Amino acid sequence: MRYVEMSRLVVPAAWSRHASVVKKRVADCGTSKAELTKLFKKSPYWTKLRPQLIDLVGRKCWYCEGEVSNSRLAVDHFRPKGGVVGETHLGYYWLAYEVSNFRLVCEFCNSSTDDDPTGKRVTKIHHFPLLNPASRLRAPGLSIESIEREIPVLLDPALRGDCDLLDFDRSGAVRRNDYRPRSPLERAVGVCRVEESVRIYGLDRAGLNERRSRVMRDVVFKAGVLDAPVEFEGALEMLRELIEPEARHSGAALAALRGCRDLDSVVENFSDELGIESGVGGIGRPEANTVSDLISAGFLKSGVELVGAADLGQVVAFLLPDGGLELGARSYATPTSAALAATGSADVDGWDFWHVAVASGPISLSQIRREFNGDVD
Repeated sequence: MRYVEMSRLVVPAAWSRHASVVKKRVADCGTSKAELTKLFKKSPYWTKLRPQLIDLVGRKCWYCEGEVSNSRLAVDHFRPKGGVVGETHLGYYWLAYEVSNFRLVCEFCNSSTDDDPTGKRVTKIHHFPLLNPASRLRAPGLSIESIEREIPVLLDPALRGDCDLLDFDRSGAVRRNDYRPRSPLERAVGVCRVEESVRIYGLDRAGLNERRSRVMRDVVFKAGVLDAPVEFEGALEMLRELIEPEARHSGAALAALRGCRDLDSVVENFSDELGIESGVGGIGRPEANTVSDLISAGFLKSGVELVGAADLGQVVAFLLPDGGLELGARSYATPTSAALAATGSADVDGWDFWHVAVASGPISLSQIRREFNGDVD
């Protein structure tokens, strides 16, 4: 899985105009499951945007990175429009025509017809588990941004931090990036987002592993050639082609190149792509000192609800993309300044005051920071 920069998507004006019309029809359906199903079947207008989605990273599935013909690529709704498995939920029907909810997917990753009767293979189509199910939206919020209160279990190719959680071994099998261990939120719920994504997207199927392994061997060979004493014309360009976002299984290719960071030529030419600091022959995990650091590392997610206990009862704030907190009509730069405003006490430590509520209970920001920095027994 490679990061797909959705901000580059060019949406035709005609598509947007018609989508606005269909959104009104969705609103007219209310909460009638039958009417919504009929509308979606009659007006699958999201498929008209497929060419523009393909232009972003080519003809490949955004989940498994397998190359697929145009006609076999479907437009998946990351938040399923028609229901959520395991819950009494109509689905995120109000997002059916929202571009931000579209992902390109192959039939195997998405189609329920490929489900394994044993239950191991479940497919993406209506699965959307959360680490904080109590925050799941069941009806349209006041804004699209209100959906950010949810903490999805499934990795999203439209989020760079999610893609950074993935790594691959030399056999092509998906595993968790050693530099991105499970967050305290995942451990509290007993879930590994990478493992669940592998299971639901079917990223461990044999054919995929074999193809990824071939790509990785090719990367290792060309990296060795690039570092050889005798210059091999075109080796650098061929390596760049293998790791570019449009290439098949470029996520695995990048992982293989990361494994070659002991080669001087790799560090010299690919330090930006691999996140290697100048003069350092490896990739380290930075220390988190701010909330913004934790968001960048994928340990926290902007938009989530934070709760704290004050003398007058529970107070709620929301995490902003820059690491600040929104409390009521005001925003605060740090957890402590927000906690001071909520309690009126100058002695409060905002890192201990604010908690993220997940299925198993609340977890403080201080605990999340300690675990990221390795300050736990």
